[in-house]
Amino acid sequence: MADDGRKPGRGRGKPAVGPGGDDEDSDLSSEFSSSPGSREVSPEREDSGSPVGARGVSVGIRDVASIGRGRVARGRGLGLAATLSSSSSTLSLSSERGDIDQLDEAMLQATLACPAGNLFLPPDLGPPPFNPDTDFPMARAGALPSGGLTPEFYPPQSRLSGKFPGTKSTGRACKLQTNHFPLSLKFPQGMIYQYSVTIMPPWFGRRDYKRTDKQLYHDTIKEWKEVCPAAKHNTAAWVFDGHKQLFCTQAYRIEELPDQKVSVWCQEEERFLEMMIKDVERVSDIKVTQDIMEWAGSGRSGHVPQDALQALDVVLKEAINLDLNFYTIGRSHFPMDGETLDVGFGKEVWIGTFSAVRPYGWKDHEILITLNVDTANKPATRNLHLTNESAPGKSDSYIHSVLAGDGRRKAMVNFARGFTDEQVKTMEKDLKDLKVKYVLPSKDDKVIKRQYRVNGFRKSATKEIIPDLKISVAEYFKETHGVDLKYPNLPCLWVGPKQKTIYIPMEFCKMDKQPMPRKKKLPDDAVAKMIRATAVKPMDRQKKIIDGLKKNNAMYKDDPYAREFGISVSGEMAKLTGRVLDAPVIEYSGGKVANINKSNPGKWFQDKNQYVVGQTCTNWCLFDLSGLSENQFKEVVMGFSNVGKEVGMNISKKREDILRISGTMREAEDVAGCIEEKLKQALKHFESENKKLEMILIIFPFKAGFLYDKIKQLGDIKYNITTQCCLKTVLFKGDSLNKQVVGNICLKINAKLGGINHVLAPKSKPAVLKRPVMVMGADVSHPAPESRGLKPSIAAIVASVEPKAANYEVEIRIQDGGQNEEVIQDMKNVTKNLLIKFHAANKGRKPEKILMFRDGVSEGQFLTVLARELLAMREACKELEEGYEPQITYIVVQKRHHTRFFPTDGNKYKNGNALAGTVVDQGINHPTEGDFYLLSHEGIQGTSRPCHYQVLWDDSDFSADELEVLSYYLCHLYSRCTRAVSYPTPTYYSHLVADRARKHHNELASFDGGSTSGGSMELTDNQKRDIKKVVEEGVKKAMYFV
Repeated sequence: MADDGRKPGRGRGKPAVGPGGDDEDSDLSSEFSSSPGSREVSPEREDSGSPVGARGVSVGIRDVASIGRGRVARGRGLGLAATLSSSSSTLSLSSERGDIDQLDEAMLQATLACPAGNLFLPPDLGPPPFNPDTDFPMARAGALPSGGLTPEFYPPQSRLSGKFPGTKSTGRACKLQTNHFPLSLKFPQGMIYQYSVTIMPPWFGRRDYKRTDKQLYHDTIKEWKEVCPAAKHNTAAWVFDGHKQLFCTQAYRIEELPDQKVSVWCQEEERFLEMMIKDVERVSDIKVTQDIMEWAGSGRSGHVPQDALQALDVVLKEAINLDLNFYTIGRSHFPMDGETLDVGFGKEVWIGTFSAVRPYGWKDHEILITLNVDTANKPATRNLHLTNESAPGKSDSYIHSVLAGDGRRKAMVNFARGFTDEQVKTMEKDLKDLKVKYVLPSKDDKVIKRQYRVNGFRKSATKEIIPDLKISVAEYFKETHGVDLKYPNLPCLWVGPKQKTIYIPMEFCKMDKQPMPRKKKLPDDAVAKMIRATAVKPMDRQKKIIDGLKKNNAMYKDDPYAREFGISVSGEMAKLTGRVLDAPVIEYSGGKVANINKSNPGKWFQDKNQYVVGQTCTNWCLFDLSGLSENQFKEVVMGFSNVGKEVGMNISKKREDILRISGTMREAEDVAGCIEEKLKQALKHFESENKKLEMILIIFPFKAGFLYDKIKQLGDIKYNITTQCCLKTVLFKGDSLNKQVVGNICLKINAKLGGINHVLAPKSKPAVLKRPVMVMGADVSHPAPESRGLKPSIAAIVASVEPKAANYEVEIRIQDGGQNEEVIQDMKNVTKNLLIKFHAANKGRKPEKILMFRDGVSEGQFLTVLARELLAMREACKELEEGYEPQITYIVVQKRHHTRFFPTDGNKYKNGNALAGTVVDQGINHPTEGDFYLLSHEGIQGTSRPCHYQVLWDDSDFSADELEVLSYYLCHLYSRCTRAVSYPTPTYYSHLVADRARKHHNELASFDGGSTSGGSMELTDNQKRDIKKVVEEGVKKAMYFV
């Protein structure tokens, strides 16, 4: 973390918007007008430059000269702040394609005050170089926490300025418990002393430290504590992080910590090893209590007291790390005799407990940090012999289990004859990178035992020749060990160091019980089974969390290390007061509305209402891969036509408008180019009749991911045709067509054809959406661990282009996937392109505000992503038109966290989940910055996971209430269903775009959709460039991704 000499908590107040600001001199109305009762901005609001105190910590305010068009510059914490304002020209937005409510006369007559030639200048006439001192007067150049010279931006300290938390005026109060357990600290002097240590195993210098060495290192330090003069009188006063850091309650001089040699049992090698512990020296004195108090009073993003938190984490993990009854993986631990779930394929799932110290608490109640505890699930291999069955005919060896899959079919395998090509491929993919235990009964009744990691397969033992000896593997075992192989036709395993030729027969190997490596994927069916089995209701999850804690030294009460360091953990979950926001009213065609049940929110019923904008589909093709009968074909046509009519679409049922093409899955899978030929046939048919093909409906007999990907690549990119895939088994319920499924598919078809399914009713529309505003969503999708370096990262950005925030334009960027870089590299051009599309769709009007809902950013990357992307968005606006400075609000949306809510009052569903609309913005939140947890969907399976929203930048100065309601309402605009979803719609759409772009990229690069072995993985630079160009050019049809 960069130390630039700032005092903790030094911040800046934010001067108000003065008269003549953007809220007062715009003549926009109708869709974008403020309601008569809208909040006026007072010049006296907020801190007006006076110091703000929090827990006695003074937050300094830096006076800055006012620069800007008719308003005071907006400060943002310690870093760069902007003087962004909309120009005083009468910006407005007009209706698009006649599908938006009629705008009033003032709006339609509005003209741009700036010269026409100045609007959105071409890039080659760009602005003068960016000057942080004049363009953003509160700027202060500095290094980012992750390094680099990008100017710093800090999130607004909305809690110190009174914007957070939200008020009781929105929603109703609800009582919750959360899986955060308050910690209390009673340290002598509030200090923990950090030491560095070097541990030298026998292989020191020959290979680097690996994560698998962690247990051996822990056992080494345990032995060291028994012999070290400074440690042996109180071993509980020392804890170890598993690599090279020790923490202690006392400060010792270097001469009190001599080098020591100890003998330690190594489980992996099944022998004692001589381990050297040297260079133990004190490197830091961590003022834990002081650091945490300062954070609670004036903490900023990027300045979390990381050393203090790590020390506490290590203390609370020490007892578990040394307990042989637990297996520790990262922040999770699993009891050796704990619950497991068999998911087939020779795999099981371990059930354990996750825990992490979090620096968020209840300042008012003197609780500053909590222990976040959750259930943890880890896929692992089962302890089975590779070839031996428990009894003849049982078919329960590891190989049988893998080939039998989920157990619905019996594996047909003949070990004596050997594997088929398909079985070789399946087993090699499964065994690669796993450890096997090799047990060889040898001459003289000796037993040789070894543990090896599998590199891959070789030929069978009779055919594989050992290079040095020039004899086969089977002959070697006969001559050297006196063993005749039972299954000489099975492939040999290539194991051990890759530079060596160690080939061993499978019949001597047993699969070790071990967690699956991160880069190994479980088969899809096993994943589905795992999700179903581990999704537990809130009450059950709460019980599992408490039970998991009790197994850990009776909730740390019997933990000698926690006791020695003065840490105690509360025996019950923290109690919170949240709010349940009122759901919006949903509007359909003709102003008809659907109300959402207050006691059962998260969904609504369309009933007989019709889509806001229903599209027509006259010329379409049904591509049947499922063998529909003539009657079923007619039923599908009539079903889509009739249901379409009910919902406001016009889908033709005339036989002359519909082309039926039939094929088989075998033909589609086996014959290269078959699918493309069928699509060409459909296009030619309609071209010959001077008609335009509007949609192809493809019906599959079963899921076929690779065919789906191919169809989408051809339809989206190559031929620009709207495609809709569905399964026959889902489309038909018994012998008759399932009208509900047809209705759900119509939602997707209408959106793909450019229609709008439903919108927020005028009385539910947030004030910000009544002005010209562009709502953006962005996500960066990274390749799976096994494909890192081979496949790229894909950035997807969507932006709304009309007042209803229902239709979105798309930008895609291919980025280097090696480093999992989270920053969107080309954000400036992305923003420019989206602004130009907005401008074109709205008759030359530009957005006054840009709202970004950004997914996929972890806490450690907040400042880096904010600085790079916000600056790029600003520069994009300036390049399009000098002086164009829309207000930008930048919010990160996170779902990868371990916070869960457990309602304790009546505000819950029958399954115990919190109601959609539940928001928590105090108690477990950032001490000074604006953030909130929002549960926006109805959790049907398992325990609902709330989204965590963090306000990283806000020129519009929104209150917590405004942002919470806006975020919740945006979750109701997802076009695929009549439900509120867990993410705001633009963020969800960016996910879908990134996922589809990944499919396009895989297909163009001939990757085998996600597998590591298929396809031509290594591409030339020219091929990469061509594919990048095709994917980034994107799809001409808007909303293709739904």
